[in-house]
Amino acid sequence: MGIYAEEKEVSPGVKKTFYTVVAEGINRFTGRRIQKKRRGIPSKPKAEMIYKQLWNACREEKPDGVDVSRWGLLRNQYLESQKNSVRSLDNPNGISLHLVGVKTSRLRHTDKWTDMHLELISPKFVTDELDTMERNGMSRSLANQVLKEVKCMFAFAVHLGAIQFNPFQGMKMRRESKKRKEALTHAEVDILLQEAKLRRHKYYYIWLLTVTLGLRRSELDGLKWIDIDFDQRLVYLRRQFIPREGEVDRLKNFQDRTPAIPDYVMPELRKMKLASLSEYVIDVDCHEWDSGAQAKVLRRFCKEIGIKEVTHHQLRATHITLALIDGISLGIVKENVGHAKLSTTDQYFRSAGISMRGQTDGLKIRIPQDDMAEILPLKGSK
Repeated sequence: MGIYAEEKEVSPGVKKTFYTVVAEGINRFTGRRIQKKRRGIPSKPKAEMIYKQLWNACREEKPDGVDVSRWGLLRNQYLESQKNSVRSLDNPNGISLHLVGVKTSRLRHTDKWTDMHLELISPKFVTDELDTMERNGMSRSLANQVLKEVKCMFAFAVHLGAIQFNPFQGMKMRRESKKRKEALTHAEVDILLQEAKLRRHKYYYIWLLTVTLGLRRSELDGLKWIDIDFDQRLVYLRRQFIPREGEVDRLKNFQDRTPAIPDYVMPELRKMKLASLSEYVIDVDCHEWDSGAQAKVLRRFCKEIGIKEVTHHQLRATHITLALIDGISLGIVKENVGHAKLSTTDQYFRSAGISMRGQTDGLKIRIPQDDMAEILPLKGSK
């Protein structure tokens, strides 16, 4: 086994040396001896390089022939596996097609890594690359999303058996500045609902139920009248309706839940049911609602009536924040809105500063009072 040279006549009276490479090794996956050969190599340095490649391939090549040794090859395999996992009639518990598009979009930022070997894509390399992307204008949030996909891809590579361990396991996400969860105040909610009802806005009931029940847009769209227990004042959530996909017979976190309905909402719900001609609670003929662009409608209306401009999802944040401000416990709010972790609900508690209210009232600082001294003008004084 090795490199063999032979001369060939390439034209009358002209000979040239070509090399043949033969490599052999025991494949670590099958335990079988494998031999690989390459002929017609024009130079010895190239022959030596090819010998090393063939020698490595004899030992490391997987029996199924799938090569994911380079970033671009692994990315293609990863995205293909995601497409094959899209939710369908045959795979009701799969992921959404929209999520595949999001992943594809994030990974476009790594296009220049396509030909790089996986062993060269280390945590330090990725950190340096993300630093460069941020200096060129990428937001910290997007940088974290790209990092998340990198971590997912390496976990997928371990699953395939392409690598022994995930070098990104345990790597923390990049630190982001925490911003206050944007939400309406009690006064702003009152104005929103009063104005929407007064103007007979087609989104009135949508906003009312979102801010009082804390439902996600997809959960509200999938809610049917049979899911509401008017006697017990409970909603049995078991499905969602996703724009451009349709009805899905499970919720976001795969768990049904039962939010409570405030008693003051019941008269409005009964009024809605009497007027309804549909099995669905929300049945509006509106392109923005059907296409998932409901945030535009709310922002436009908030601007029109002179209150803080928020998105539809921030109405859910409003429900959570106001519930905590009004003294409802973290655990009840968590169950009501369907958070997987209590720490997620706690973020709203901290963001609203609820635990800090009145905590510094005991700080004894004397403020000078107006009647403590007489203020005299300087000009004209005698």
